[in-house]
Amino acid sequence: MTMNQIIAEEIKAPILQDYRRNPDMENHLADNPKKTVLLLLQGVVDKGNLAKVCHQSQALVEKGFHLGRMTTILDALRDRLLFTKDTPLAYDLEELYRYADKSVQEAVFEKDTFYLDSAIEILTELRDAWLEMMHETGQLDADA
Repeated sequence: MTMNQIIAEEIKAPILQDYRRNPDMENHLADNPKKTVLLLLQGVVDKGNLAKVCHQSQALVEKGFHLGRMTTILDALRDRLLFTKDTPLAYDLEELYRYADKSVQEAVFEKDTFYLDSAIEILTELRDAWLEMMHETGQLDADA
């Protein structure tokens, strides 16, 4: 065993441990697409808040990582939209996701956090509305 292999095995990257695949959870989420959207919305808000903390501490590489994750999650949210004449809300959500994504792109180079705050605010409101809808329709437990 080489020294590099030993070091790689000893170091457990905490940033990667959060993203280990769990087939049982993936199957459960596939059966519940509304909960998947809720988790994606929570994830994009969390990444936005982490990017803001990194911005404030001048950890710009980490900020870029979290902004990139935000873009990836926004793409995943867009991929779940169904565009038909019977789903006008999908078009509105797509515009909100597009605006949030543009704000994330602007946040890459901004000196303050105006654009990042804007994206976080929109996505937080969407997440809260989605959560409320799921509670009201009985699709989510009251303590979830």
